[in-house]
Amino acid sequence: MKKNGFVFVETIIAIVVLTSSLLLLYSSFTKILQSEKVRIYYDDIAYIYRSWYIKTRINELNIMSVLNDITSNQDKYFVTLGVEYNELFSGHEKERTYISNMLSDFEVNQMIILKENKLDNLKKCTLECSLDKNCSEYENCNGIYANLSDEFISYLKTIYVDVSCTYILVVEYNICTGSNGNDNCHKYYSWVSV
Repeated sequence: MKKNGFVFVETIIAIVVLTSSLLLLYSSFTKILQSEKVRIYYDDIAYIYRSWYIKTRINELNIMSVLNDITSNQDKYFVTLGVEYNELFSGHEKERTYISNMLSDFEVNQMIILKENKLDNLKKCTLECSLDKNCSEYENCNGIYANLSDEFISYLKTIYVDVSCTYILVVEYNICTGSNGNDNCHKYYSWVSV
C-alpha cells in the first residue's frame, strides 16, 4: 500500500492547526496589548493629580462664564479651554500668564469641559456615525469632533462617571522625552469633576 498521499494530507492538517493556533495567539496578544495601552495612557494617577491641580487653579478664576456658556447653548457639547479663551481670563492678565506657564509646564495639549449628562450624547454620536461620514442625520452630531484628535475621541468613549457631578474637565497631555524633546512623544488622558 502506498502512503505518499497520506503524508501530504497530514502535512496540510498540521499546517492548518498551527496557523489557527497562531491566529488565536495573535488575537489574544493584541487584546492584551490594547488593554495595557489603556491602562498606561488613560487615567494614570499622576495625570489625574495634574488635572485636579489645573482644575483647582482654573476654579480660582472666572470659571462660571465657561459653565454658563455650556448650559445656555443646548447644541454645544463641550467648551475647549486654554489661555486663548478670553472670557475665562478677562481682567486677569497675571492669571492668564500663570495658567499659560502651568499648562506649558504640565505639557497640556488640550482641555475640554463638558456637562456630565452630555457625555452620553458624545458617545452616541461616535457610535452612530463614523468620523469620515456626514452625520447631519443625527441630532447635533455634525462636526462635533472637528477640533479633537482620534485618540481624544477614543478616550472620551472610555469615561464612566460614577460620582455625582455637573461638569467634567478632560485633559490631554502630550509628554515628549528624549534629547530633542520630540523624540518619543505619548499622549496621556485624564478627567476630573468640576
